[in-house]
Amino acid sequence: MDTKEQLTILSEICRQDLKIISNREKLSRLNRDSNLAKEAAVVLKETIDSLSQKKAELLKRRRALDDKLQLERGNLRKWELRAEKIKGEREYTALMSEIGSQKRTITGIETEMNEVTDELKASDEKLKVASGAHDEKTTSASLALASVKEVLDIEEQELQQKEAVRAKLLEKIPAALRMKYERIYEKRANQGIALLREGVCQACMRKLPPELFNRVCKGEVIEQCPSCQRLMVADLIQTA
Repeated sequence: MDTKEQLTILSEICRQDLKIISNREKLSRLNRDSNLAKEAAVVLKETIDSLSQKKAELLKRRRALDDKLQLERGNLRKWELRAEKIKGEREYTALMSEIGSQKRTITGIETEMNEVTDELKASDEKLKVASGAHDEKTTSASLALASVKEVLDIEEQELQQKEAVRAKLLEKIPAALRMKYERIYEKRANQGIALLREGVCQACMRKLPPELFNRVCKGEVIEQCPSCQRLMVADLIQTA
């Protein structure tokens, strides 16, 4: 296979690559709304998980406070029963002081429990809102995907067909050239070959030295663009 034949195949591969890029961009646009809704749903799910964890901690804290409250109330009843039996004024006064302190402790626990209860109510409301928004985004993602499903299927089929054509074309060129193309393809946004048009590389839009441009157009050499390093082929439609 001479240089001109290799350039012809490279030109066909280049056109397939450009079509594949176009296909992938269209698939990305079609999936965009669905993907955005999915991403929003993921963020909301993280919020729901965080709120659920906070609610669990608040419930645990309220149970602990309730246990403490019951214990302190039990102690208060004991102090009050003892006070009823005491006759000495000095001991009674000391005991009433203890009872007052006990009541203040109970009031503090009750206040803290009310605060925790208020936090739980707020947490429940936030969970309700977040869960509703999550359901909405999940539904939105499903609807967005369903609305373009048929077009997506067609585009994906076309993409697979173009990739199959590209693979067959690659089999036709020498192994060394194929390996060079594949290295460039990986590094240069899945475009290993650039079309030349009016002396300009259409991939990076840099102007080539006239002698190099003419030699590529004549099919004399297989060269890389001095700027973007892609393999170069003449745009036959433009140069015909």
